[in-house]
Amino acid sequence: MNLITLIKIGWRNIWRSRKRSLVVIFSIILGLYGGLIIASLMITLNDQRMNTAIKTYLADIQIHDKKFSEEYSLKDTIYNIQSIEEKLKSDKRVKSYSKRTVINGMLSNATGSYGVNVLGINPENEIKVTSVYNKIIEGDYFTSKRPNTMIVGKKLADKLNLQIRSKVVIAFQDINGDITSLLFRVEGVFKSGNSMFDDNNVFVKNNSIFSNLPDLKGYHEIPILTTNSNLTEVLKSDLQNISNSLDVKSWDDIAVELAYANKMISSFLYIFMLIVLCGLSFGIINTMLMAILERKKEIGMLMSIGMTKWYIFLMICFETIFLSLVAIPFGILISYITVDYFSVQGIDLSIVESGLENFGIGTVLYLKLPSEYYFNLGLLVILISFISSIFPAIRAMKINPVEATKSI
Repeated sequence: MNLITLIKIGWRNIWRSRKRSLVVIFSIILGLYGGLIIASLMITLNDQRMNTAIKTYLADIQIHDKKFSEEYSLKDTIYNIQSIEEKLKSDKRVKSYSKRTVINGMLSNATGSYGVNVLGINPENEIKVTSVYNKIIEGDYFTSKRPNTMIVGKKLADKLNLQIRSKVVIAFQDINGDITSLLFRVEGVFKSGNSMFDDNNVFVKNNSIFSNLPDLKGYHEIPILTTNSNLTEVLKSDLQNISNSLDVKSWDDIAVELAYANKMISSFLYIFMLIVLCGLSFGIINTMLMAILERKKEIGMLMSIGMTKWYIFLMICFETIFLSLVAIPFGILISYITVDYFSVQGIDLSIVESGLENFGIGTVLYLKLPSEYYFNLGLLVILISFISSIFPAIRAMKINPVEATKSI
């Protein structure tokens, strides 16, 4: 008996008991579908959290003075910023950039006080780098002609009962080490989708800071967007070579927890799928054992007419693998259709909005799943099916042909 004949026998055997085979096939389809959809959800959640952080405040790259990165002192501005700007304007890898002043202070009103990070920005340039201007839910984004206006996060506004045109005082330590207070008026309230960011950051115009702090002559931070995320690391290295006084960091250097989650997500998903499929393998093993017991006499007769135990082993393995090969295309197709549909329509999770915002995730998820996951998880199903077939195949090899042919 050759291998081709053995494969044909294995294929025909799985359809001798259609109901049992269809139950196993349907179980594999559900297991693969569930695994792929969960993988898509996890990847989407992680990517959306990462993209929200990059688009809201991180950008792809940030430039600071090294001393500022260590002490966050107001006097440690970026040295020779003109030459850096010339480099950024001429570099085709740079999509856009902005300049910020950064102040750590205490925001106070009649309700109470709260520590905040004050980001001084040029509104016209900032909209090219971050998306906060699109997140305004009340008021305006620096359209007022008033000199000292501010936009605050929704969570901070709720905490301190801030309304549009509310007055607040920001106290901080100036360049000379003296405590200084500035009066601002709330112009807008934003909701970025990251409640931690909304709780701790406020935006003001750079002109407001410079007009009140004449001794401050420079900027503390330059956020940069690249034309392609794959160029980030190379651009980062080139910018670092401009001066030893600069501290150039990519988004994953700043938000280490986001970068770690991004690196670990693939490993976690494969481990999760392996656990799901291992549970599914017990059902496959049980089904194949039942099939062998029902065909005990038949297997004994095949042995009696010369089929070796090795061929018996291969026949059982082929039968199990064929079940997975039938199921995999259906599981992948249904998963692809589902992911493709919700990549456009999105999944509305506004019912758990507050919980998602604590992790920096929006309320609508647009599913995505890289194509390699379909291929890799399909191979994993075939591997698990083969492993599941080993025990039933060994059990079949132990059948005594003499006793089996006499059984009823």
